[in-house]
Amino acid sequence: MSRTIELIAGILLLAVGVAILAGEWIRAFLADLGVSPELWAWWPMALVVFSIFFLAPAIFGEQHRRLRAGMVIPGAMLAAVGVALLYTSLTDRWEAWSYLWSVLPFSLGLGMYAAGWIADAPAFKWIGAAVAAGGVVAYVAFATAFGGEAFRLVAAAGIIALGMALTVGGLAERLSRKTAVRP
Repeated sequence: MSRTIELIAGILLLAVGVAILAGEWIRAFLADLGVSPELWAWWPMALVVFSIFFLAPAIFGEQHRRLRAGMVIPGAMLAAVGVALLYTSLTDRWEAWSYLWSVLPFSLGLGMYAAGWIADAPAFKWIGAAVAAGGVVAYVAFATAFGGEAFRLVAAAGIIALGMALTVGGLAERLSRKTAVRP
């Protein structure tokens, strides 16, 4: 069964690669057929659909846990990149990739965490959580720098709130240790 999945995944990846190489020809062909550019803007949905071929067996499959765990990582990455590309394609905000690239490490970390959960591998969960957190930090940093004034204000307020929460938490722990009764 695992060889069949490997064969199907390989064929799908070959098809995606060929479609990418022939993208301009396909676009011109579809334009000649009368397909509207508004409809063509939905092309990233193909990545989201392809992600289902990885995620469905990983979540619902009967295969060995390690095989299922290995499938969730590319599935998470395809889904996240597909959604980010869909957003930029539909809104025509391609400049957003100055910070949306951080979806790659985030989705890799999320996939690793899910793989660790499926395979019962605590190290994968810890590494995945750290990589995902790094992706979130990169997103916040780059979106704050390049995302426009409104995002800078919201992100700055969020960073200040997080800093205040950590400071108050640290002070509360220090104060609770000082007020503890010593025998």
